Amino acid sequence: MIRLFRLVARGLSIGLTFLFHVLIWFVGWMGMLLTLRSKATRQHWMAERLRCLLRDLGATYVKVGQIMSSRPDIFPVHIVKSLERLQDDVGQFAYRHVEATLRSEFGKGPDKLFKSFEATPIASASVAQVHSAYLQDGTRVAVKIRRPNLERKTHFDLSIMRGAARLLEVIPPMRIYAPYASACEFSSAIEQQIDLSLEAQNNVRFQEHFANSSDIVLPALIPHLCSEKVLTMTFIEGIKVMRFAETDANPTKLAKIGFHTLLKMIFDDGFVHADLHPGNILITPDNKVALLDLGLTAELTDEYRRVFAEFFGAWASGDGKTMARQMVAFSPDAHVPDYEAFEREISEFVARYDGKQLGEVAVSEVVFDMMGIMQRHRVRVNAVFTMVNIAIAVTEGIGRQLDDTLDLLSEAVPFFVQLKQAGRL
Repeated sequence: MIRLFRLVARGLSIGLTFLFHVLIWFVGWMGMLLTLRSKATRQHWMAERLRCLLRDLGATYVKVGQIMSSRPDIFPVHIVKSLERLQDDVGQFAYRHVEATLRSEFGKGPDKLFKSFEATPIASASVAQVHSAYLQDGTRVAVKIRRPNLERKTHFDLSIMRGAARLLEVIPPMRIYAPYASACEFSSAIEQQIDLSLEAQNNVRFQEHFANSSDIVLPALIPHLCSEKVLTMTFIEGIKVMRFAETDANPTKLAKIGFHTLLKMIFDDGFVHADLHPGNILITPDNKVALLDLGLTAELTDEYRRVFAEFFGAWASGDGKTMARQMVAFSPDAHVPDYEAFEREISEFVARYDGKQLGEVAVSEVVFDMMGIMQRHRVRVNAVFTMVNIAIAVTEGIGRQLDDTLDLLSEAVPFFVQLKQAGRL
């Protein structure tokens, strides 16, 4: 009975919050129409209202919004740009929940498990918050603790989201956006991140892949203090990458390290860190690059890696026809109403950037341009393809701020040659 009451209460809360924001949107939209505001202004208003709605709905929907911001193949640019600003900080939870979680997972409170434990978190996000602590041997660690009752709340919220997506598919114009399939993709990505034992598994894989790297650092797990709800790792001292000017690191070298690391993930390992925003990249005191928050990943099969290689090879050689064919072949919905028009637009897209070095144009702009074409022709590319493209765009954006003269295409060529000679592509 109590469980049912809580579910009904949550459902009513979501409904009332949604109606409140719809009312604000409607009044604002009508006001802008009456005052003859531009289409761009109205689009910005709508995107901001959506961002505020997701923020007010709580942790699950904050995470949904963040994942939506990584899917420009599904959502318009103005929506994506607004949701990129969605803050992951939804407020810290009480310390008594931290103590309760540690006791339930390991049978002891923080005072017994650690030499010292900071009650105030150093970071608080939609899935978990992080506390600084010291092990009995004096090792400083970061303890990531999942929000209380998150699994139950998340599963309920995602069920509502999938139900709403099914209703949207009843509306014929909405079917082309495959709302239910998209909702299932988002659900899978969120469920992947709320189980911290999966992040621990990702950590182990990345540790193996970069075991011989002298440039990349990853937090080491403390296995006996890790579970589905708790992740304990060595604490990495460092400065966020966009504050590189505060270090004595060579920014050009940092940019190259970042780009080469991404190429290795995509084409060598087939296992990509899919949340490479600047907050998850640190510069350590000895000028190495540390990668954090390994919960969201994209895995590429050998076939996917081959397709990516062919896709980018076709792009480099100006072969728009091959690019168009690959996009459609790996689309969950391969039906394109006018394939010839789609192929023609992709070829025109290639010609637009032909001869331009990556230093002359932002890859993020190129990706949004490409995704705009795909939206117009109802081509919904596989989620892995989009996640990797976004990772490339983000890495390139960071690289441009580190050194805007660096030609990343030239940096990539030797890597492709090496892989081809080794028979990996």
